[in-house]
Amino acid sequence: MSKRPTLTLRWPVKTASVPDIVFVDVTEDSTPPALKPVRVATLPPLVRNTVEQEHYQNVVRLLDGWAEWIRTGEPIAEGAPRQCLGAPDARIHSFEDMEIEVNKRLVREVHTAVWELQVIEREAVMTHYGLKTRGVWRADFAKLFDQAVDSLFKTLRGRVAC
Repeated sequence: MSKRPTLTLRWPVKTASVPDIVFVDVTEDSTPPALKPVRVATLPPLVRNTVEQEHYQNVVRLLDGWAEWIRTGEPIAEGAPRQCLGAPDARIHSFEDMEIEVNKRLVREVHTAVWELQVIEREAVMTHYGLKTRGVWRADFAKLFDQAVDSLFKTLRGRVAC
């Protein structure tokens, strides 16, 4: 195996020396030389969610925000938005005010969607979050909660981004 001539490049700036690169001629008859193992950083496997799992998590996140709002006892303003003709301005003076208004809108949409569910699915959602449980229904509320989340996704996907 013959060694090719070494190429030297002249840089105007002084740099650290780099080991020479050796080119090996490989023909069909000869086998390539064994390569030195390269040290590779091992990363944990990437967890890939399916689309259904992402939708489920998004709806549960919306429900969590809704349940927190309901627990505070704040009123859920239904009716005409404040931006309509004849109503006072939205009183948005900062980014935080805008964020509060968006959260109110999301809570209203989720609240409406929860009350549009079938009664047993609504009770599963209420039982899951510990809100107004009457204890009348006897069912497997864990499975019914998953079913309610699927129903809520079908309802909410046209109203909010989830």
